[in-house]
Formats: sequence, C-alpha cells, structure tokens
Amino acid sequence: MAWKKLGRIFDPTDNWVGSHAQVPTTLVLDDVIRVFISTRNASGKSLCYAVDLDKDNPGKVVARHREACLGFGRPGTFDDDGVMPSYALQKNGKTYLYYSGWNQRITVPYHNAMGIAVSSDNGLHFEKLFEGPIMDRTATEPYVAVTPTILFDGGLWKMWYVSGVSWLPIDGKYEPLYVIKYAESKDGGNFIRYPEPCMASRFETEAFSRPCVIKEDGMFKMWFCSRASQDYRNGTGSYRIRYAESADGRNWTRYDDDGIPPSAEGWDSLMTCYPFVFKIENRKYMLYNGNRFGTTGFGLAIWSNDE
Repeated sequence: MAWKKLGRIFDPTDNWVGSHAQVPTTLVLDDVIRVFISTRNASGKSLCYAVDLDKDNPGKVVARHREACLGFGRPGTFDDDGVMPSYALQKNGKTYLYYSGWNQRITVPYHNAMGIAVSSDNGLHFEKLFEGPIMDRTATEPYVAVTPTILFDGGLWKMWYVSGVSWLPIDGKYEPLYVIKYAESKDGGNFIRYPEPCMASRFETEAFSRPCVIKEDGMFKMWFCSRASQDYRNGTGSYRIRYAESADGRNWTRYDDDGIPPSAEGWDSLMTCYPFVFKIENRKYMLYNGNRFGTTGFGLAIWSNDE
C-alpha cells in the first residue's frame, strides 16, 4: 500500500478571491466534503475560506464559497493580521474550528497562537469563542503553539501541535525552528502540555509542521512535513511530507519514505507540505499543498494498492 497521487484539484490562480490555498483542512459532511483553506488577500494577509468537494468523487470541486468563513481579530488581538485553519470537528450539532492566528512583529517576522471558533451552519460562518488564544507562549514554551490536530480517544481530547524552539539567524534574517509536541484535555479547551518533542530530528535545524494524526488498527499514525532551515522556499531544503507511528501517541518512530515526495514536474515538483488525511467509508485520502507553501493550490492522493 502507498499513496497514489490523483493530481491538483484546486488552483487559486483560477477564478479565486486571492492567492494561496494553504493548509487544507477537511470536514466530512453528509452531502459534501468541506475544505477550509487559508487564502491571502492583496496585502498578503491570511483569511479562511471554504470550498466543497464531491463526496463520491473527492477530486471534483462542487462549490467555492467566496465569503470568508473566518476573518481577522480586532486590532491588538492575537489574530489581527491573519487566520489559518488547522482542525475542524463537529459536536452537539455545532462545528468547531481550531486555527492559528497571526501577528506581525518587528524583531522577527511574526508570532502565532492558537484559537478556536464555532459555527452553526457547517462551517460557512464561524464566530470566535474567545478574543484571546486557547494556547500561546508560556514560561517554558516561549515561542509559538499552533497548527493542531485533535483526536478524542480514551476519554481525552488528544492534541499534536507545532511548538516553536527558536528563531535562527540564517543569511541575514530570522527563520523559525519548530518541533511537534503533544497535549491533552478533558474538555477540548484547556490543555495540559507535555514538554518533550514527539520525535527526534534528523539534523539540528530540521523544522516540523502540520501534523495530521489518525488512529487505525490500534496505532496512532501521523503524517507531517519537515524542512531544513536554509534554502527551504522551493529550494533544496523545502518541505517534504513524512510519516510516523506510535503506540501511545507520545513516542513516535519515523518512516520518512512512507510520505509523499515531489513530482518530477508541475505544481508539486519542488515541495510537498501540510498534509491532511481523512476517510470516506473504507477509502483513505490525503489533501496536501505543493510548491511555495500552497501558492499552487492543493492536490489529492489516495491510499491504494495500485502502482
């Protein structure tokens, strides 16, 4: 079994409201697959929009919703410069979206923190539960805490998220260094964080992003992406989608070759990043971004026996 690419299915240069279709985040509904994406406006700031895929043919876009489903926070709040979706789930008839908020900074380019919003119309319009973040910097985690994936397992909300380690001076500017960490909660809002990273780095300046975790056959399975800290904007250090497994959700073994490599040419020939894995009946799919962090849109892959 391996991932079989089915091609790019959404191109933001084709009749869309802005650039990028970053961090595709799936919510499987009764009639469609709703995908939340981060689109950048003319000022380069991220807003959250939704597009719908055909549930019987996930490679087909059936709706492009042109009103932002989640917008900027009020001036001075943690998300006043941008919002990016990360994980959506439904509970008690409502849709909850965990998302990353953005602030521009002076010493370093930006700061991120994690928020949560709720919707009564399956994610077409979200209202923020709080003006402040549900996870942010702490005394022992002084940089960022963002981009979660969440499972309800064993009576707990289990979260894997991106945690900042430092800002590295690279070629005259600061570049962010991230790891993946684990947290858990009894209510889905107040999380206890565990300090150790989930997995070892292959080299000192490897940066991780966008974990996506499912539980299957009694094992936790994670797809994520990682990159170098140099020449990673479509260069030799660019993001690659990778894979890891864990028996307990906290200690992970990497199997990097079981991810998704770039194609020989085209929209994902230089980078693969920001995976999101979901199931339709007994079929397992992945949405992911390609070159330049989602500037070229998102594609679809299926877990298959086919070559």
